Amino acid sequence: MSENRAIARAAGLVAVFTLVSRVAGLVRDATVGYFFGTGLAADAFFVAFRIPNLLRRFVAEGAMSTAFIPIFTEYWATRSRHEAVHAARVLATMLTLVVGAIVLLGILLAEPLTALFAPGFASDPEKFALTVRLTRWTFPYIALVSLVALCSGVLNSLRHFAAPAMSPIFLNLAMILGAAASPWVSPPVQALAYGVLIGGLVQIGLQVVSLGRVGIVLVPAWEPRHEAVSRSARLLLPTVFGAAVYQINLLVDTILASALPPGSVSYLWYADRVFEFPLGLFAVALGTAALPSFSAQAARHEWDAMRSSLRFAIRFTSLIVAPATAGLALLAFPIVAVLFQRGAFSVEETRQTAYALTAFALGLWPVAVLRVVVPAFYALQDTRTPVWTAAAAFVANVGFSLSLMGPIEQGESRILHVLSFLTSSLQVADFRHAGLALSTSLAATLNLTLLVLVLRRKLGPLGITELLPSFVRDLLATGAMIPVVWWLQSHVVWTASEPLWWRASWLVVCVAGGVLIYGAAHVLLGGQEVGRVWELARERYRRLLPLRP
Repeated sequence: MSENRAIARAAGLVAVFTLVSRVAGLVRDATVGYFFGTGLAADAFFVAFRIPNLLRRFVAEGAMSTAFIPIFTEYWATRSRHEAVHAARVLATMLTLVVGAIVLLGILLAEPLTALFAPGFASDPEKFALTVRLTRWTFPYIALVSLVALCSGVLNSLRHFAAPAMSPIFLNLAMILGAAASPWVSPPVQALAYGVLIGGLVQIGLQVVSLGRVGIVLVPAWEPRHEAVSRSARLLLPTVFGAAVYQINLLVDTILASALPPGSVSYLWYADRVFEFPLGLFAVALGTAALPSFSAQAARHEWDAMRSSLRFAIRFTSLIVAPATAGLALLAFPIVAVLFQRGAFSVEETRQTAYALTAFALGLWPVAVLRVVVPAFYALQDTRTPVWTAAAAFVANVGFSLSLMGPIEQGESRILHVLSFLTSSLQVADFRHAGLALSTSLAATLNLTLLVLVLRRKLGPLGITELLPSFVRDLLATGAMIPVVWWLQSHVVWTASEPLWWRASWLVVCVAGGVLIYGAAHVLLGGQEVGRVWELARERYRRLLPLRP
């Protein structure tokens, strides 16, 4: 089986479990929105959870896996099974000690961390104190999810993708139960922190069981001078920043949003959760599935094959993400209304969240392609390039944000004084929290552009011109879809008090109509990608069916 087909099949498996996870995540966020809306408690929890959630993205979807998989794959391919497993045990031991120290420091320094990441909360002592408390409760999740990431890296290296892909489902379920139990907890939002910890414990239990099934037990092995430790450290430290610039930009958005009117942090959080649905479903699945193939091709110096696999992954990503970008922008308000508008989540909160989602949607394509391009650098064991491009994008994001968010009040902290001066001096527009989301999209576009230019120098001509006909078909098919989706969504007043089932059903009609028009237009324009996706889906469906007599 070719590597391209292996990538597609593995991505399909990951996407199935990711779909379930993302649906559970949307249910989780809808439940949180019902109980807490965008009020004081919600803002406090979202800031408190942003740090461990940020690290989860670093390690679970980027840093740990991309730093560890190339090395473990090389050990597995060129050395004995015993040496490869021993390397994993040594790394697990070192990781446990390091993240344990990070957790301890995070708990002790929760108050200054809150002052740093939410300077706008200083004017509200109740919100500030609650954020500090929740930060201390959620910080241990960093240790749990870091070990989950290492175990997932081992499993992905061995082409076992199911357990790592389904792992986030249990975090979402635990947080749903926490939100549902919140009326019986004091303060109620504390129940969400309990859910985070329980979910982390279940996640690591799932990975340990899965490793046991393939005969690997990660018992402690203290050997700090092991070759795998030094090599992983050299890859991991810059990867933490390089692989997750998008998430770092979101953290900057949280810091700046804390200085905007109350609810701004929550608007961005809910919008990002919706945005992550198509991103996680397709781009993360492809990146996860492609990295072992990229690593194997790089180890064998098969540069033509690697370029071919990269083009395939980009083309496949664009096929899905181009219409998803238009769909998110067109249906931002209906999506937010159906998912969140109930209980403590009002129409105005729906409107403000939809503004942010529209701005995020503009960056869906570059962010998605980044999830495919960055692993190519890690397969080449080049971590420097993603670092400096990420640094450039980070600086650009800060500049864009200060220019687009509008002026803010000085407040009580020194950080707010500085931000007030900068936003007044650099103001280009006054988009408030939506300006922060738009800045993240612009920074991702810059990051992708720089990475592609450098990758072309490393691998030679990437054959981007071969992708142009496919890109043009994607754009034309998306253009054919837009008026149909717009016409369908205009037949419902989404703020009205119609039954939820009716609004949800009509939203499904809008999405299905857009998908059908896009697919038909793509085929009429001569594209073969839709047919290949359909064949892979049918193959996956047949494998899931029980054997017939």
